[in-house]
Amino acid sequence: MDEEEARLILQAYRPGEEKNDPEFAAALQAVAGNPELARWFAEEQAFDRAMAAHLESTPAPFGLKTRILAQGAGPARSGKRRWGFGLAALAALLLLLAQVVSLWRTPKSLASLPSDYAREMASFIQLTPSLEMKSKDLGEIKTWLAKKGALPMEVPARLAALEPVGCRVLSFRGYDVTLICFQREENRLAHLFTVNRAAMPKMKPGEKPIFANENGWMTATWAEKDRVYMIAMQGGRAAIESFLPNA
Repeated sequence: MDEEEARLILQAYRPGEEKNDPEFAAALQAVAGNPELARWFAEEQAFDRAMAAHLESTPAPFGLKTRILAQGAGPARSGKRRWGFGLAALAALLLLLAQVVSLWRTPKSLASLPSDYAREMASFIQLTPSLEMKSKDLGEIKTWLAKKGALPMEVPARLAALEPVGCRVLSFRGYDVTLICFQREENRLAHLFTVNRAAMPKMKPGEKPIFANENGWMTATWAEKDRVYMIAMQGGRAAIESFLPNA
């Protein structure tokens, strides 16, 4: 199975489906042997999870239910009327979906909120992230990222004291995001994300970190020079504060 065919199949994949479908199983085997395909698949899965979460939390446009029920109320006078109702309902649902998608695939020209960034990145690490490069040497990780064209970064001292696990490159609103994972106690991980500050221009260096809790993952986001950093880990605010640069 070539990469293009695997991508086409995996666009329709849902966790567990490979047990009953040999095509999904074969496509997942292709992922295991292709780092570039694995990167694409991990981002595709993260997007799917984030999309599902937003669909659950995004309210329908005001009056949508009323309009649909009003068009469907009473006896239908003709097949054309029923067909018109179906088209109206479909159009309304497509509008809702378009509104949700626009939240996630915003072009570079539009500013993004730190809350969007934290939510998207946390959705990726809620499952054990697939890493493009694994190493216990932070220097080797930085060298690998530099070859990928990633932004140089300043790893907070207390985070750098932990044993690294590996890294990968993600994407946020068209900007590359570097992710380095570190081993904590009790087999837990600490994740450091770095992105160009142009992705979130409202984040200003020197301002206090922004804390958030995303489904049990605490995040702290702050800006330094031309970069935005975010640490994400399981635990309370006190735990994550101990790894910040000025802790």
